[in-house]
Amino acid sequence: MNIDVKNILKRAVHPKEWRSLYRENREIVSYIFFGVLTTIVSFGTYYLFRFIFPNEESVPVFLRWTFNLTAVFSTESSTVLPVILSWICAVLFAYVTNRIWVFESKASGAGILSEFVKFCGARVLTLFVDLLIMFLLVDLTGIDGTLWEFFAKVVSNVFVLVLNYILSKLIVFRKKGESVR
Repeated sequence: MNIDVKNILKRAVHPKEWRSLYRENREIVSYIFFGVLTTIVSFGTYYLFRFIFPNEESVPVFLRWTFNLTAVFSTESSTVLPVILSWICAVLFAYVTNRIWVFESKASGAGILSEFVKFCGARVLTLFVDLLIMFLLVDLTGIDGTLWEFFAKVVSNVFVLVLNYILSKLIVFRKKGESVR
């Protein structure tokens, strides 16, 4: 799959080109569109869960272990639980939109379950990338503040968005007979 980014950007500034650009790059444009929506779901639910669970005392006892995952670094992590919960919300939203509108999956029956398991497996990998980036930029640095945390989440989501597309394209929604390049 060769993408001429320079040509796309030249054409993107001309509204008359938008329809043909979309037709030529439907999958990527759809992925970016639904990726942005998934990011909104991820951010929205992340901050909702940060509000609901601002500290260890606010978390149900059976989930308090999430605050101690980073104890080896002599720090507690207030971002782990919100990241995990927002990840679940975002993965469910992303699976449905990717399956139906982005990759137009034709899987049925047990194929849907297999596809969903692969999708979740790929997303688990990027969950760890998200957790690592948030831990490094927020918890380990000790920099406090909503703006810094928002910046860290944006940085994390850029990496996660690109990795998720690659994994979805090459592993989860690969069409029969389509080779991996």
